[in-house]
Amino acid sequence: MPDYTQIFDGDCPITKPEFEAWHQRTVLEMVIEKPTLSVGWAAKVLNFFLKTTVNVAGFGRPDLIKWFHPLVDKGLWEGIEEAYKDRMDIIEKTHFRQKLKDIATYNDYKTIIEGMEIIAKERGYLLIEVEEFWKVRCNEKF
Repeated sequence: MPDYTQIFDGDCPITKPEFEAWHQRTVLEMVIEKPTLSVGWAAKVLNFFLKTTVNVAGFGRPDLIKWFHPLVDKGLWEGIEEAYKDRMDIIEKTHFRQKLKDIATYNDYKTIIEGMEIIAKERGYLLIEVEEFWKVRCNEKF
């Protein structure tokens, strides 16, 4: 089970390097604990938890919302590809892998996040706000 005390407990703002180190360690621990998970799937599960706990419920240290990652999945890949098809500097990173199961290492995952960070920076967004590009497919069931 992930240890959330570092990112949830305390009043001092969390820094990006501190969050990134925690995120990487936590994802890799999840993969070790459950070897059938790829890094991509472990990151998605963790990021979904963070999105609901931090963004929706408001938990966490100050500035945590600035650093947590979007939910990488097919819908987000499709939306980014449509909006940025002419931006190879972004597509080469965000579409480095295109299936969660193929994101095998944390470096693979980090490459995708780096592409999304370019989008966020250019638009003046928080990283999580890159999810605005997420596309729902017509045949998708909830």
